[in-house]
Amino acid sequence: MIWNYYQGKILFITGGTGFIGTTVLYRLLTQASPKHIYVLCRGGYERARAKWENILPASVANTLSGSNRMTILDGELGDTATMDLPEETLQMLKERVHIIIHAAASIELKNSLRELSYTVIAPTLCLTKYALKFPNLEKFVFLSSAYVNAHLWKSSKSCDVAVEERLYSLEGDDDSCQTAPEVWREVQASGTSDEYTTHDFPWPYAYAKHLAERLVLNKASERDALDKILIIRPSVIGPAEEFPYHGFTTPYSSPSTACAAAYAMHPGRKIQLATRCENPEREATIDEVPVDVVAERILVHVALGTSGYVHAVSGEKGRLRLEEWWEAFKKERRLPWNVKPVWTSEDWHSADLHPIARNFKIIGTSFAFSEDKTIQAAEKIDSKELEHLKLFAKRDQPYSMAHRRHHINHVARQMAKKSRWPLCSVGWLTRKGKSSVRFTEKV
Repeated sequence: MIWNYYQGKILFITGGTGFIGTTVLYRLLTQASPKHIYVLCRGGYERARAKWENILPASVANTLSGSNRMTILDGELGDTATMDLPEETLQMLKERVHIIIHAAASIELKNSLRELSYTVIAPTLCLTKYALKFPNLEKFVFLSSAYVNAHLWKSSKSCDVAVEERLYSLEGDDDSCQTAPEVWREVQASGTSDEYTTHDFPWPYAYAKHLAERLVLNKASERDALDKILIIRPSVIGPAEEFPYHGFTTPYSSPSTACAAAYAMHPGRKIQLATRCENPEREATIDEVPVDVVAERILVHVALGTSGYVHAVSGEKGRLRLEEWWEAFKKERRLPWNVKPVWTSEDWHSADLHPIARNFKIIGTSFAFSEDKTIQAAEKIDSKELEHLKLFAKRDQPYSMAHRRHHINHVARQMAKKSRWPLCSVGWLTRKGKSSVRFTEKV
């Protein structure tokens, strides 16, 4: 039922060479029979092929780059709907495409809101306006983040903050989507907004995605097309459990990989972190979701006609206690002493915290992300078909980072270069691992 939906469909995908986009494309091309897929990639086919060869085994990369059901379009998202594509290509997409999956975005959490207005908000708004003019459009999918609501941590007294699959208004009213254009003009003019400075988001990135969601819904509401909008909110994305292969990851798309590298490279015995939990090792959690679960939720919910917000998360049953996450870090460190977390009630932006905590600010927090829509979706699917879908994360084995040692080592090398440490120090501090691909540098 799910894969039959895509038979004869034409899709347009941005970010198709990224972590999520690659996984989505692989699943579509190996399980479904879409009529055609158009992928936007700056540099065109050669650039896309080089990226896939850099992050995938040859057989998997060839499945993508050798497909005759896919066309790579040489273009780039920006603050106009043209995407640097010829007018005839734009018109062709408008007339043919049924489904748009917008997975392209900056993942630089520390970028300023002004920078993110160019890399996240403006491209999303322009693509939304363009998509809503498509006469055959069935679904526009926007990849957002579960942490668009991370500001709730500061406004809640609970150590475990419940987050539902809905829009949380920043001003306590029901007009968040209607006020979004005015807020967007404020951000364009000043690089910030009153609501952003009033609410404590962990990163500008989280607020940028929050505002982008509202702008998407505002434009859809104006055209009476809210049923065509699907907003997917992944949590912390981790390596694949099953496809395109077990352990598939890229070092710059998995925050836990960067944290493990920073832990391994820390020469001291203590790391200062912030929390309000009484027993953070057991009460704080990390919701890391396998990338193939994210991809599957996108494709299943599109096929079922879901609209609105959907969390792509491990959820209350699949998330990790902080002590499990921390124990996995210890096994990737070669120094003979472990690093003990020292907990403080300081603000999560405090300069006194270790860089791990300043960058990945949700360490020491806990979010109970609802996944009711996916649970309800699973009930609609035949049990035999459901067995072959990767809708939920498995937690039947102890959490381990052994299969991403090569990537931890790679990130550690970049950290050593930045700190002007000798590169040989990486070999002393981190464990070596084998890679499934000839991964080198960013392409």
